[in-house]
Amino acid sequence: MKPYKKKIKDYKKLIQKEYVRNSSVQNVTEQCQAVINRQEISQTSYFEFLYEQSRFIKKRWWILQGAVLTVLWLLLQNLDGGNRERIAGVLATVFAILIIPEIWKNRRFSAIEIEEAAFYSLRQICAARILLFAAVDLAMVTAFFIITLNTIQISAYEIIINFLIPLNVSVCICFRLLCSKKFEMEYTAVLICAIWTGLWLAILTHDDIYGMIAEPIWLGLVGLSFIYLFFCIEKSQHYCEIIMEDTINGIKI
Repeated sequence: MKPYKKKIKDYKKLIQKEYVRNSSVQNVTEQCQAVINRQEISQTSYFEFLYEQSRFIKKRWWILQGAVLTVLWLLLQNLDGGNRERIAGVLATVFAILIIPEIWKNRRFSAIEIEEAAFYSLRQICAARILLFAAVDLAMVTAFFIITLNTIQISAYEIIINFLIPLNVSVCICFRLLCSKKFEMEYTAVLICAIWTGLWLAILTHDDIYGMIAEPIWLGLVGLSFIYLFFCIEKSQHYCEIIMEDTINGIKI
Protein backbone atom coordinates (compact mmCIF):
# COMPACT_ATOMS: atom_id res chain seq x y z
CA MET A 1 0.00 0.00 0.00
CA LYS A 2 1.28 3.43 -0.91
CA PRO A 3 2.23 5.69 2.03
CA TYR A 4 -0.40 8.37 1.34
CA LYS A 5 -3.15 5.71 1.06
CA LYS A 6 -2.11 4.22 4.40
CA LYS A 7 -2.20 7.67 6.02
CA ILE A 8 -5.69 8.30 4.63
CA LYS A 9 -6.89 4.91 5.88
CA ASP A 10 -5.41 5.45 9.36
CA TYR A 11 -6.91 8.95 9.54
CA LYS A 12 -10.30 7.58 8.53
CA LYS A 13 -10.17 4.95 11.28
CA LEU A 14 -9.14 7.58 13.83
CA ILE A 15 -12.02 9.89 12.90
CA GLN A 16 -14.58 7.10 12.94
CA LYS A 17 -13.32 5.73 16.25
CA GLU A 18 -12.72 8.91 18.21
CA TYR A 19 -15.03 11.59 16.80
CA VAL A 20 -17.96 10.00 14.97
CA ARG A 21 -20.80 8.90 17.22
CA ASN A 22 -23.65 6.88 15.81
CA SER A 23 -26.20 8.69 17.95
CA SER A 24 -25.03 12.07 16.63
CA VAL A 25 -25.11 10.84 13.04
CA GLN A 26 -28.64 9.56 13.52
CA ASN A 27 -29.69 12.87 15.09
CA VAL A 28 -28.30 14.86 12.15
CA THR A 29 -29.98 12.51 9.66
CA GLU A 30 -33.37 12.96 11.33
CA GLN A 31 -33.00 16.74 11.40
CA CYS A 32 -32.01 16.84 7.71
CA GLN A 33 -34.96 14.63 6.81
CA ALA A 34 -37.27 16.99 8.68
CA VAL A 35 -35.90 19.97 6.73
CA ILE A 36 -36.31 18.12 3.42
CA ASN A 37 -39.90 17.20 4.29
CA ARG A 38 -40.72 20.83 5.08
CA GLN A 39 -39.18 21.92 1.77
CA GLU A 40 -41.21 19.37 -0.16
CA ILE A 41 -44.41 20.58 1.46
CA SER A 42 -43.69 24.25 0.69
CA GLN A 43 -42.03 23.68 -2.70
CA THR A 44 -42.05 26.79 -4.86
CA SER A 45 -43.55 26.91 -8.33
CA TYR A 46 -41.30 26.91 -11.41
CA PHE A 47 -41.99 30.60 -12.01
CA GLU A 48 -40.90 31.40 -8.46
CA PHE A 49 -37.82 29.28 -9.04
CA LEU A 50 -37.06 31.25 -12.23
CA TYR A 51 -37.45 34.50 -10.32
CA GLU A 52 -35.02 33.30 -7.65
CA GLN A 53 -32.51 32.29 -10.32
CA SER A 54 -32.83 35.67 -12.03
CA ARG A 55 -31.56 37.32 -8.85
CA PHE A 56 -28.25 35.48 -9.24
CA ILE A 57 -27.70 36.74 -12.80
CA LYS A 58 -25.76 39.97 -13.05
CA LYS A 59 -27.90 42.38 -15.03
CA ARG A 60 -24.87 44.21 -16.43
CA TRP A 61 -24.55 41.57 -19.18
CA TRP A 62 -28.09 42.27 -20.37
CA ILE A 63 -27.37 46.00 -20.23
CA LEU A 64 -24.23 45.49 -22.33
CA GLN A 65 -26.17 43.37 -24.83
CA GLY A 66 -28.76 46.13 -25.10
CA ALA A 67 -25.93 48.63 -25.64
CA VAL A 68 -24.55 46.47 -28.49
CA LEU A 69 -27.95 46.48 -30.23
CA THR A 70 -28.25 50.23 -29.71
CA VAL A 71 -24.81 50.84 -31.24
CA LEU A 72 -25.72 48.58 -34.17
CA TRP A 73 -28.96 50.51 -34.77
CA LEU A 74 -27.09 53.84 -34.71
CA LEU A 75 -24.47 52.54 -37.15
CA LEU A 76 -27.07 51.10 -39.52
CA GLN A 77 -28.57 54.56 -39.86
CA ASN A 78 -25.31 55.95 -41.24
CA LEU A 79 -23.99 52.98 -43.21
CA ASP A 80 -25.10 51.20 -46.34
CA GLY A 81 -24.22 48.24 -48.54
CA GLY A 82 -21.40 45.94 -47.46
CA ASN A 83 -20.54 48.02 -44.41
CA ARG A 84 -23.94 47.21 -42.96
CA GLU A 85 -23.34 43.52 -43.44
CA ARG A 86 -19.90 43.60 -41.83
CA ILE A 87 -20.99 45.65 -38.82
CA ALA A 88 -24.05 43.44 -38.24
CA GLY A 89 -21.91 40.29 -38.38
CA VAL A 90 -19.27 41.60 -35.97
CA LEU A 91 -21.72 43.00 -33.41
CA ALA A 92 -23.87 39.85 -33.59
CA THR A 93 -20.83 37.86 -32.46
CA VAL A 94 -20.12 40.37 -29.67
CA PHE A 95 -23.78 40.06 -28.59
CA ALA A 96 -23.34 36.27 -28.29
CA ILE A 97 -19.98 36.49 -26.50
CA LEU A 98 -21.58 38.54 -23.71
CA ILE A 99 -23.50 35.39 -22.74
CA ILE A 100 -20.27 33.60 -21.81
CA PRO A 101 -19.36 35.23 -18.44
CA GLU A 102 -22.68 34.44 -16.79
CA ILE A 103 -23.16 30.97 -18.25
CA TRP A 104 -19.59 29.98 -17.32
CA LYS A 105 -19.73 31.60 -13.87
CA ASN A 106 -20.37 28.35 -12.01
CA ARG A 107 -17.36 26.73 -13.73
CA ARG A 108 -15.09 29.71 -13.17
CA PHE A 109 -15.85 29.90 -9.43
CA SER A 110 -15.97 26.11 -8.95
CA ALA A 111 -19.59 26.26 -7.80
CA ILE A 112 -20.68 23.04 -9.51
CA GLU A 113 -20.32 20.98 -6.33
CA ILE A 114 -22.51 23.45 -4.43
CA GLU A 115 -25.16 23.40 -7.15
CA GLU A 116 -25.04 19.59 -7.21
CA ALA A 117 -25.98 19.62 -3.51
CA ALA A 118 -28.82 22.12 -3.98
CA PHE A 119 -32.48 21.21 -3.51
CA TYR A 120 -33.08 21.60 -7.25
CA SER A 121 -31.02 19.51 -9.65
CA LEU A 122 -28.13 20.99 -11.58
CA ARG A 123 -30.09 20.35 -14.79
CA GLN A 124 -32.96 22.52 -13.49
CA ILE A 125 -30.58 25.30 -12.45
CA CYS A 126 -28.80 25.35 -15.83
CA ALA A 127 -32.10 25.15 -17.71
CA ALA A 128 -33.46 28.10 -15.72
CA ARG A 129 -30.44 30.27 -16.52
CA ILE A 130 -30.54 29.37 -20.21
CA LEU A 131 -34.30 30.05 -20.32
CA LEU A 132 -33.87 33.45 -18.63
CA PHE A 133 -31.11 34.47 -21.03
CA ALA A 134 -33.11 33.22 -24.00
CA ALA A 135 -36.24 35.12 -22.93
CA VAL A 136 -34.44 38.42 -22.33
CA ASP A 137 -32.29 38.14 -25.48
CA LEU A 138 -35.32 37.21 -27.61
CA ALA A 139 -37.20 40.25 -26.29
CA MET A 140 -34.23 42.55 -27.02
CA VAL A 141 -33.60 41.15 -30.53
CA THR A 142 -37.32 41.30 -31.39
CA ALA A 143 -37.52 44.93 -30.25
CA PHE A 144 -34.35 45.67 -32.23
CA PHE A 145 -35.81 44.11 -35.41
CA ILE A 146 -39.12 45.98 -35.08
CA ILE A 147 -37.45 49.34 -34.43
CA THR A 148 -34.91 48.85 -37.22
CA LEU A 149 -37.49 47.85 -39.82
CA ASN A 150 -39.62 50.89 -39.00
CA THR A 151 -36.83 53.47 -38.81
CA ILE A 152 -34.21 52.36 -41.36
CA GLN A 153 -34.52 51.49 -45.02
CA ILE A 154 -33.44 47.89 -44.68
CA SER A 155 -35.19 44.62 -45.46
CA ALA A 156 -36.03 41.93 -42.92
CA TYR A 157 -34.17 39.42 -45.12
CA GLU A 158 -30.96 41.47 -44.86
CA ILE A 159 -31.19 41.69 -41.09
CA ILE A 160 -31.91 37.98 -40.71
CA ILE A 161 -29.03 36.88 -42.91
CA ASN A 162 -26.40 39.32 -41.68
CA PHE A 163 -27.33 39.23 -37.98
CA LEU A 164 -28.94 35.88 -37.15
CA ILE A 165 -26.44 33.61 -38.92
CA PRO A 166 -23.31 34.95 -37.14
CA LEU A 167 -25.30 35.25 -33.89
CA ASN A 168 -26.57 31.65 -33.99
CA VAL A 169 -23.20 30.20 -34.96
CA SER A 170 -21.47 32.12 -32.15
CA VAL A 171 -24.03 30.92 -29.60
CA CYS A 172 -23.60 27.34 -30.88
CA ILE A 173 -19.84 27.64 -30.32
CA CYS A 174 -20.41 28.87 -26.76
CA PHE A 175 -22.86 26.14 -25.77
CA ARG A 176 -20.89 23.40 -27.54
CA LEU A 177 -17.78 24.26 -25.53
CA LEU A 178 -19.90 24.38 -22.36
CA CYS A 179 -20.11 20.57 -22.62
CA SER A 180 -16.33 20.22 -22.37
CA LYS A 181 -14.81 18.76 -19.20
CA LYS A 182 -11.90 21.17 -19.46
CA PHE A 183 -11.92 24.33 -17.38
CA GLU A 184 -11.43 27.90 -18.60
CA MET A 185 -13.08 27.06 -21.91
CA GLU A 186 -14.63 30.53 -21.99
CA TYR A 187 -11.36 31.88 -23.37
CA THR A 188 -11.34 29.23 -26.08
CA ALA A 189 -14.96 30.11 -26.91
CA VAL A 190 -14.06 33.80 -27.32
CA LEU A 191 -11.10 32.88 -29.54
CA ILE A 192 -13.15 30.58 -31.79
CA CYS A 193 -15.91 33.20 -32.01
CA ALA A 194 -13.28 35.73 -33.13
CA ILE A 195 -12.04 33.28 -35.77
CA TRP A 196 -15.61 32.72 -36.93
CA THR A 197 -16.09 36.50 -37.19
CA GLY A 198 -13.01 36.74 -39.40
CA LEU A 199 -14.31 33.93 -41.62
CA TRP A 200 -17.72 35.61 -41.89
CA LEU A 201 -16.12 38.95 -42.79
CA ALA A 202 -14.01 37.18 -45.43
CA ILE A 203 -17.21 35.91 -47.06
CA LEU A 204 -18.82 39.34 -46.93
CA THR A 205 -15.83 41.15 -48.42
CA HIS A 206 -15.90 38.92 -51.51
CA ASP A 207 -19.02 40.08 -53.31
CA ASP A 208 -18.69 37.35 -55.92
CA ILE A 209 -18.87 34.62 -53.25
CA TYR A 210 -21.61 36.43 -51.31
CA GLY A 211 -23.66 36.94 -54.48
CA MET A 212 -23.32 33.31 -55.58
CA ILE A 213 -25.15 32.09 -52.49
CA ALA A 214 -28.87 32.15 -53.31
CA GLU A 215 -31.61 33.29 -50.94
CA PRO A 216 -32.93 29.74 -50.24
CA ILE A 217 -29.41 28.65 -49.23
CA TRP A 218 -29.06 31.58 -46.83
CA LEU A 219 -32.44 30.81 -45.27
CA GLY A 220 -31.48 27.14 -45.09
CA LEU A 221 -28.31 28.09 -43.20
CA VAL A 222 -30.44 30.05 -40.73
CA GLY A 223 -32.63 26.99 -40.21
CA LEU A 224 -29.63 24.69 -39.78
CA SER A 225 -28.06 27.08 -37.28
CA PHE A 226 -31.25 26.99 -35.18
CA ILE A 227 -31.38 23.18 -35.32
CA TYR A 228 -27.75 22.85 -34.26
CA LEU A 229 -28.29 25.46 -31.52
CA PHE A 230 -31.11 23.38 -30.03
CA PHE A 231 -28.85 20.31 -30.25
CA CYS A 232 -26.03 22.10 -28.40
CA ILE A 233 -28.38 23.27 -25.64
CA GLU A 234 -29.84 19.78 -25.26
CA LYS A 235 -26.33 18.32 -25.10
CA SER A 236 -25.28 20.83 -22.46
CA GLN A 237 -28.32 19.80 -20.40
CA HIS A 238 -27.44 16.13 -20.82
CA TYR A 239 -23.85 16.54 -19.61
CA CYS A 240 -24.36 19.31 -17.04
CA GLU A 241 -24.78 16.83 -14.17
CA ILE A 242 -21.50 15.03 -14.85
CA ILE A 243 -19.17 15.85 -11.94
CA MET A 244 -16.11 17.63 -13.27
CA GLU A 245 -12.92 16.08 -11.98
CA ASP A 246 -9.42 17.40 -11.88
CA THR A 247 -6.15 15.93 -10.73
CA ILE A 248 -3.49 17.26 -8.41
CA ASN A 249 -0.30 15.23 -8.19
CA GLY A 250 -2.07 12.33 -9.84
CA ILE A 251 -4.92 12.28 -7.29
CA LYS A 252 -8.47 12.92 -8.47
CA ILE A 253 -10.32 15.57 -6.49
